Amino acid sequence: MELTIGPVLFDWKKEELLRFYDEVADMPVDRVYLGEVVCVKKKGLSVKDLEEVGKKLEKAGKEVIVSTLAVVSNEDELKLVRDIANLPFAVEANDMSVFGILNPQSAIRNPQSIIAGPHITTYNAPSIEFLQGLGVKRVVFPVELSRDSIRHCIQNTGIYSEVFAHGKVPLAFSWRCYTSRAYGLNKANCQYHCKLHLDGMPLKTIEGEPTFTVNGTSILSALTYTLIEVIEDLKTVGVKAIRISPQYQQTRSIVDVFRKRIDGIIGPDEGLEMLKETSPFGFCNGWYF
Repeated sequence: MELTIGPVLFDWKKEELLRFYDEVADMPVDRVYLGEVVCVKKKGLSVKDLEEVGKKLEKAGKEVIVSTLAVVSNEDELKLVRDIANLPFAVEANDMSVFGILNPQSAIRNPQSIIAGPHITTYNAPSIEFLQGLGVKRVVFPVELSRDSIRHCIQNTGIYSEVFAHGKVPLAFSWRCYTSRAYGLNKANCQYHCKLHLDGMPLKTIEGEPTFTVNGTSILSALTYTLIEVIEDLKTVGVKAIRISPQYQQTRSIVDVFRKRIDGIIGPDEGLEMLKETSPFGFCNGWYF
């Protein structure tokens, strides 16, 4: 089973991202996803920066994929998708606009180098078969799919599958910016307050219980989602790769625990115990069961 690092979902400064990917180069992961999924206005890595970082990671032995925006609603966002698609890496499509850009007539890229990301609604076998007809060879399943649905899709399509296995769960995306609204602004007048919240802005109930995480145009879970206890079951289901979504600190520690679980060095209970110090609010297991 392969271990992957997903795209950074939060607004980190350029130097923080460069530092992070220097660390990733030495982590025991097979594949790294770069790029912007949440908001075109972030000022982290430019497209040129992504190319340079990607080539460094390839030299370190990692497979590099560039991820695209989950919501494409205007020309600026479409331009970013086009620029990403022109990089010399495979592309993770998180919006169907990618398939229009990478159609056979465009000759930008072989469609077989497109991966359907977790924000493409591959909920069932027919949707996967449709994408396979476009040349897609890999799917990262949506986070809301259950174990039984994942197993059914794999058994009936034979698709190479990856599952989101650790991190705050991306639940919803909007054209509007939740973070800007929290500061009394709208998206057009964004003052880049996202950069003040390196793992997103915690949202609590009146009683003070964590309920969601606000991250620009996206809403994530408050708790950290983890499948550290079910690695053996994921293998049985037929999952070929599991994804860790980066957090600002201790991603290396999380990767090491998952690698030990995949390699059978530690068991489920020990793995969960080792992860506890990395998540102050605790864990959930989402829709898996």
